[in-house]
Amino acid sequence: MPRIRKRTSKRGTTHHRERIKSKVRETRKKRQKEAKKNPQWKSKQKKDPGIPNNFPYKDQILAEVAEQRRQAEEAKQLRKELKKQAKAVAAASTEEALDDEGSEVAFDGIAALHSAKHAFGSSKITTAPSTEDAEDEKAPALLSHEFPDLKSVLDAADVVVEVLDARDPLAYHSTHLEEVVKESGKRMLLVMGKIDGCPREAVSSWTTYLRAQHPTVLFRSASAFMPASGSSPAKGKGKERVDDALGWSSVATTLENFAAEKPSDEPLVVAIVGFTNSGKSSFINSLARKPALPVYKLSSSQDGPTTTVFPQEVFLEIGSKRIRLIDTPGLSWVAPAAQSVEEVARVRARDIIIRNKGRIDRLKDPEPVVHEIASRASRDDMMLFYNLPAFAEKDTNALLSTLARANGLVKKGGVLDVIGASRILLRDWSTSRFPHFTLPGPLAASGSADSAFADAYAADVKILSTLPTRKERRKATGVVKLAPYVPEARKITLEAPWAGEEESDEDDEGEELGNGHTEDDEEDEEDENDDDEEGEGEDEDEDEEEEPEQPVGKRKRSAQSSALARPTKKVAFAVEPKSTKQARSAAGLKGAMAAEKKVKVATQVRPPAKPSPAVALKKVASSKKASGTENRAVNGEEAYDFKKFF
Repeated sequence: MPRIRKRTSKRGTTHHRERIKSKVRETRKKRQKEAKKNPQWKSKQKKDPGIPNNFPYKDQILAEVAEQRRQAEEAKQLRKELKKQAKAVAAASTEEALDDEGSEVAFDGIAALHSAKHAFGSSKITTAPSTEDAEDEKAPALLSHEFPDLKSVLDAADVVVEVLDARDPLAYHSTHLEEVVKESGKRMLLVMGKIDGCPREAVSSWTTYLRAQHPTVLFRSASAFMPASGSSPAKGKGKERVDDALGWSSVATTLENFAAEKPSDEPLVVAIVGFTNSGKSSFINSLARKPALPVYKLSSSQDGPTTTVFPQEVFLEIGSKRIRLIDTPGLSWVAPAAQSVEEVARVRARDIIIRNKGRIDRLKDPEPVVHEIASRASRDDMMLFYNLPAFAEKDTNALLSTLARANGLVKKGGVLDVIGASRILLRDWSTSRFPHFTLPGPLAASGSADSAFADAYAADVKILSTLPTRKERRKATGVVKLAPYVPEARKITLEAPWAGEEESDEDDEGEELGNGHTEDDEEDEEDENDDDEEGEGEDEDEDEEEEPEQPVGKRKRSAQSSALARPTKKVAFAVEPKSTKQARSAAGLKGAMAAEKKVKVATQVRPPAKPSPAVALKKVASSKKASGTENRAVNGEEAYDFKKFF
């Protein structure tokens, strides 16, 4: 009876599949053979279809392409001609150098090699650097050693300029510095920098508020001195400009007026002070329109509290007046007498946020620092900036949990990675990808600006017109509103030395303490070691001396590291029979060495030196080694020290 049930599977047999594969292989081989026999050449790259005929601007595009090809051909011909001329000049200079044997050129090996390189067809033609590049490489700033501390700088200054961050000016303003300047009778000028990171409304509000207290000018550093985006610096025509700073004319006019009020003809001394990473060095470089001072970069951040370690001077010529600018390191504070643990943690987190130096996202415990940002941030702005769902306002844990869930930071078991979310927020803060601003309080906008600075304030309208509004910033990159900080009320360390001097002193002391002795002591140790080697047999019978006192601090670490050093490796071999050739040669070598040692002792007389504790320790170790070696020799083995032969 025939089978009436339908097949339930479409799966073929293995034999059938293999037959299909073999047929495919045969077909491919056949096509490859036919392609080899075909004489027609075919390119592996697909042909450009060109511009369609119905394209409306085809003629114009073809004309532009033809013009570009013509210009490229002309540039190629010009390069060839310049190369030929360079070769001809190099060959002529080489011939002159060979002919004139008595001249300096003939004996200049470097010049001869350079000309020979061009003569034998080198493809690289080096030209002298331009004057702009040469000026950029130079650093005309002078380290001023006449100012050992901040008080000496403030005493010598005629005008004190405090650089503030426009995003939160009060956080960068010191009330103690204001009191010191007011008591000394000096003039104080506030420079509100980094205005390009704030909306127009915030900058205008803070300008009105600060000018009611002190003269205030708006400023944005030149493009060449602003934080880089991480890419390599451009060269040539793509190089960042040094003369496009906003507010340069306002600052120059104000300083020129101050210099005109000075009765003497001496330069006007201006002290630039402010918090770490507030933009003091960039401000001076922008005024000088050259890289006179090093500026902070996240990619090459230095160890230490500030980028500028010592005071540095830069001279400016504004009109007919000469101005002496003194750049100072970031302000440091006097430690308060008594503070609670919570207050110390809060002040530390505030300092980390304001300084913003280094990779703050790599902190071991980033949550307190994040709390300082989250507790001041607007919830609506944070939701728009990070594209987050609604969360409880002023709740740091809710913000971090939402941010972790939005970025997929979930650990095993569904636990949210709050630390990872904290690092995301701090990374955006340290790399300036967290745009933020603050607004002054409603009661602070009272008072009027000084009319004597009307000329300097005339450029404010033009500067503010270049800044985007809050609505435009929110649409473009996003912006977060923060609650403003109160001014810094801690006292400044006026008479303390600079941080760089303290570090250098510690390094010098560390070198002396780490080594445990000076160069003279090392020479004495070498002499003692020689004496120990000469009189090794006499030291074997000496009693063990008392061990020296254990050193403290760095000396202890260095002593432990030296004590843990591995001893020289020695290998013992069985004594050769006296009749063998090796034993006779060894005996002759010992006799020659003993005679040479006696002559050396007789001819060289050394003055007695006072042994140091380290030398005494070495003597004890050498006596122990010698006694061990003697024991091994007595037991019928002879010790060989490979150190003698290598």
